[in-house]
Amino acid sequence: MKRALVISGGGAKGAWGGGALQYMVEELGYDWDSYFGSSTGSLLITLTSLHEMKKLKESYTNATTENIFSVNPFTKKGKLSIWNAIWRFLNKKTSLGESGKLRQLLYDMFSSVDYQTTKKANKKLHCCITNYHKGQVEFHDNFNETYEDYIDYTLASTSVPLAMDFVRKYGELYLDGGVMEHVPLQKAIDDGADEVDVIILRPEFYKEDKWNPDNMFDVMLRTIDLMQREISMSDVLIGQLKSDLKEVKINFYYTPTLLVQNYGLVFDKEEMTKWWNDGYDYIKNNGCQKSFIVNGKGFKTLKG
Repeated sequence: MKRALVISGGGAKGAWGGGALQYMVEELGYDWDSYFGSSTGSLLITLTSLHEMKKLKESYTNATTENIFSVNPFTKKGKLSIWNAIWRFLNKKTSLGESGKLRQLLYDMFSSVDYQTTKKANKKLHCCITNYHKGQVEFHDNFNETYEDYIDYTLASTSVPLAMDFVRKYGELYLDGGVMEHVPLQKAIDDGADEVDVIILRPEFYKEDKWNPDNMFDVMLRTIDLMQREISMSDVLIGQLKSDLKEVKINFYYTPTLLVQNYGLVFDKEEMTKWWNDGYDYIKNNGCQKSFIVNGKGFKTLKG
């Protein structure tokens, strides 16, 4: 039996997923043969594959907006910096900010030694990115890329459009994998998984307060978030319908509440530490929310 882990995008909300994974690994003894991540999910799969959960927690809960962005598009209150946005627009920049500091965080979190260890342990990591030149999804894995290239592709996977700039590599322009595939479930099934654990960093059903924009940039970020909700739901449905040749068990783990109104681009240590602990406690008390056996004949619901 081949078991896979799939983690959606969600920016800072990845802290909730990290807490959930810590309980699954340390208390339930979960292990996976292959790992698939989009955006923040591509960060989470790295150390999770090595069961380095304490190191992963330290990396996530100590991340701040200031040590991710080399050009920070946000104010201290988490709102978009209007003057910065106007300046970058007038100077024909392709993004409101730049995440140059994130590269160093990736090096610190996932070293070349860690990278080689995943290969020796036969843990295959798949990083989902969007190729903007070709307008298509690409997956890059640790068995077919050098360490430096894999870091670059992971950086691209986490680079949210408008807020962060393109990653330019081998003549191509890359950004967030979540633009086209927010939940890479289909890829896991295509890769031959018999059972898939899917962590989705949003609620299955939304109950939220009214949202009121302060400016047009709030509208743009809100639009991205709403579009990715729809992409996420489509990815889940396509993944469920994809299994037409064999039975695949799919276990879903959603956040029980909406953690933040925007995409999760403001990184606050106190808030992310709380989300991490909430994710840990939620899995401890509830486990997965939905579980299906899927094949060409339809769905057999096991839970939810």
